[in-house]
Amino acid sequence: MSLIVALKFFHYLSLFLAGGLGVANALLAKAHQKAQMPPAPPVQQTMMTLARLGLVAIVILWVTGIILTNQIYGSFNLGWAFHLKLLGATILLLVIAFLNFHLAMSAKKGIPPNPKIMNAIPYIARTSLAAILIGIAIVTTA
Repeated sequence: MSLIVALKFFHYLSLFLAGGLGVANALLAKAHQKAQMPPAPPVQQTMMTLARLGLVAIVILWVTGIILTNQIYGSFNLGWAFHLKLLGATILLLVIAFLNFHLAMSAKKGIPPNPKIMNAIPYIARTSLAAILIGIAIVTTA
């Protein structure tokens, strides 16, 4: 029981962390787009740090989620809603990993991040988060 409580603690903590970092990064990108100016190098570095922390938080979510699913349910055969949640989580992981790659390449080249990519990331992330939340709400409803 204490293992499950500890895993849930880190699962929820990383969920809040990933969400907050994603919102912060999106707000920074949007503010610079509205001002029609590329982010200054320190802001780009901050965006990279937020993206890296977000990726770490998503990885922690995956690890704790896999262990929790195994400990609580003993199987991943929990129905379509659980698979919807996994699809959303997979897309979110891929988007955050891609964002990290894109920001690193932009910084390495000394250019600002591609505005089209930075515009698309929040929409994809929000849609995948909606799938995750809908899926988990259905799975955990008795």
